[in-house]
Formats: sequence, structure tokens, C-alpha cells
Amino acid sequence: MTGQSVQSIFKKEALWKIETQNENYIAEKLILATGSNPKIWEMLQTYGHAIVSPVPSLFTFNIKDSRIKELPGVAAQVTVKVKDTKLTSTGPLLITHWGMSGPAVLKLSAWGARILHDKNYHFTIFVNWLNDVETSEAEKILKDLKQEHAKKAVSKKSHFDFPNRLWESLVLASGIEAETKWADLSKVQLQNLSNQLTNGTFQVNGKSTFKEEFVTAGGIDLKEVNFKTMESKLHENLYFAGEIVNIDAITGGFNFQNAWTSGFILANSI
Repeated sequence: MTGQSVQSIFKKEALWKIETQNENYIAEKLILATGSNPKIWEMLQTYGHAIVSPVPSLFTFNIKDSRIKELPGVAAQVTVKVKDTKLTSTGPLLITHWGMSGPAVLKLSAWGARILHDKNYHFTIFVNWLNDVETSEAEKILKDLKQEHAKKAVSKKSHFDFPNRLWESLVLASGIEAETKWADLSKVQLQNLSNQLTNGTFQVNGKSTFKEEFVTAGGIDLKEVNFKTMESKLHENLYFAGEIVNIDAITGGFNFQNAWTSGFILANSI
């Protein structure tokens, strides 16, 4: 029944009474599958349920940076770390018109949902475009390339597993002009390029320009739910399914599966 906004929920002896703006309903069993609905969480708090404060999860990073400005659509296998935290993630990173996305970023936003919320979504990340190659190792690789391709322009071709456009951008960001040959690279330029490749610093200023975060972290405290039945441990015949409970995880279908599984469990129980 659509257009039936729930105004209040009452427990009367063994029955539940639900009031909407149109009419009232009486039920022996009540299932709440209302997702991240603040009004329903507030109602549950009046019945003694603890609500873990909700924060967005699975969101992209807003980054304005000349190195990636002209590269929307470019992807690479990377490692991303958040400065001054233990947050780290590996996987595909996608450069977008507004910053960075892709599984590596989305996973990081899920693991760090509360940490990044507390930072008001303003923080610094380090991107290793070579994924697991250390800076010192990258410098050695570049020195070998310098010997092998001495007469060729540095910026013309990527020697790593990511697109030429990204390589050229990182070369220019290292203070190396477009026509500079490998043989003419200074020690400082090699070090700069090694750092850009393995420890690129980017400033994140906000999340998901288009408000496209996919899930919410937070909800009914897990200690208050019987996961064999999805029934409330505080109130008999009150059941929960999906995102209303404090369950969320990384991208890849986990949050859909949580909704389907919890719905299946409580349906069988009822």
C-alpha cells in the first residue's frame, strides 16, 4: 500500500498498532524493512532499541587535481591509503569527472565510513599507481629504463600497466617536460617520478558530488537482534530485515544479500 506514511507504532498487549496519515492497522507480527529511515529508528528508540548512529558508506571521493583533471574514464590497479589512519585498500581505481571512484575507493569508504565521516570528508590519500611496488624499487626500475630507452622521450609511452595518458600526466607532474629524453633525466627528476608513481598525494574534499552513496552504516544494534529469526530480543513479534539493522559491507553484492537473506530468515520464522 503506497502513500501510507507511518506516523507512529504502538504496542498494545500482544498486538502492534500502526498509525498512518490515512488509517490504523493492527498486527500480530510486525516486520520493519524500512532501510535507513531516521523516523523509524527514532520510534524504535522509544521502545528501548539502541541505534548505532548512521553514516554514509560506499561513496566516491571528490578531488580537484591537475594530474587527473583531463583523465575521466582512465582506470588502474592501485593501492590507496588514507593519511594518519590505518585505512588501506587495493583494487581497480576509476578516475571520474569529479575525482576518484572504482572498487578500491568504494571499499576504502566502507571500511572507513565512520573515520571519514569524523573528518567531514576532508582528508589526504596516497595512491600507489604501481599497486605493490615500493618507491625504492620504482626508482630502480626507472634507472633501468633510463639505460634501455636513453634516446626516447620519457612521456611518450607508459612502461607500466596503466594507460599512456596517465603516465604522461605523472611525468609532467614530476617536473619533466614532454620532450625530455630518458638520458637527460636528473636524479631529482627520477626521484620525483618514483614518488608520483608510488606515493601520489591527493586532497579529498567531500564525497559523491551527485549524492550517490549506496548504503548506510549504522542502525539497530546487532546485540538486540536474534539472527536465527531476525526477531527483536527486546520485543516479541517484532522483526527486522535489511539495512535497518547495523549491517553493511564492501561492494560486490553484500548489502543486497543482507536484505534478501534477512528477509528469507524472518519469513521462514514467521
